[in-house]
Amino acid sequence: MKNRSALEIYKEGGAWWETEISHIQKNSIELRGYPIEELIGELSYPQMLYLLLVGELLDDSKAALFESVLVAGADHGPRAPSIAAARMAVTCGISFNSSVATGVNLLGDIHGGAGEKAMRMLYEAKAIYDDQKDIQAAAKQVCQTWLNRKEKIPGIGHQLHDDDPRVRRLYELSHKHVQQGLISGTYLRLAEAIRHELEQLKGKKITMNIDGVSAAIQCELNIPAEAAKGIFSLSRGMGIVAHAYEELTKGALVKGPCPNEERLVRYAGHGTRHLKEGEKI
Repeated sequence: MKNRSALEIYKEGGAWWETEISHIQKNSIELRGYPIEELIGELSYPQMLYLLLVGELLDDSKAALFESVLVAGADHGPRAPSIAAARMAVTCGISFNSSVATGVNLLGDIHGGAGEKAMRMLYEAKAIYDDQKDIQAAAKQVCQTWLNRKEKIPGIGHQLHDDDPRVRRLYELSHKHVQQGLISGTYLRLAEAIRHELEQLKGKKITMNIDGVSAAIQCELNIPAEAAKGIFSLSRGMGIVAHAYEELTKGALVKGPCPNEERLVRYAGHGTRHLKEGEKI
């Protein structure tokens, strides 16, 4: 983002809104230069997303791989805060779209942000690899850099899964693309090397998670890391919509984050006390 005010840019002759994405005129809609009527019925959803975001047309094979990432991240049940929040919002009686937005708005750096962090790490590792031409050395250097900054290595490990079926399937699909020469496989190898390096450092088995393999695939497709949370919002948004709608049909009212049971919510504050004169400071 340019660190200049919009008014300053406008006064220097720029338009108030300037975009390379869409050109809209009377009876004419062009997206990235393509008439919309040529895109409708020809492009898939992931191809359209890629065109709008990156500005290029993704071929059918790569689009299918990108689509697999979107499908893989669609839902992870009410354990996921974003889905739970959307369902709770519905029971409070707000509008359906606001309930969906409630869920989407919970996707941030901690819940939903690991993919972006993993992509940043992999792009960092790729720059090192391009200089040294050594996958293992690049992985080692990146791990040390992140650990020295006291940052958790993203894309590794899961609190529930140690053999995530989504990860297995995405690896299977991406490796087919590597074998067919459709993607380089460099980012996938870097991700695996980082996982292996961390495994050696920790002295225990460590698995790749859905964020790690999804990040590697998106890097293979040259998707910018800064767009990752937005892309994940579109992916998880499918599950959020479905769960919000399901809750809407259940008719439950005011469902909180947990049942009203004492053992689930524990008070940890000051014991009972009474207001007396002279206590105010």
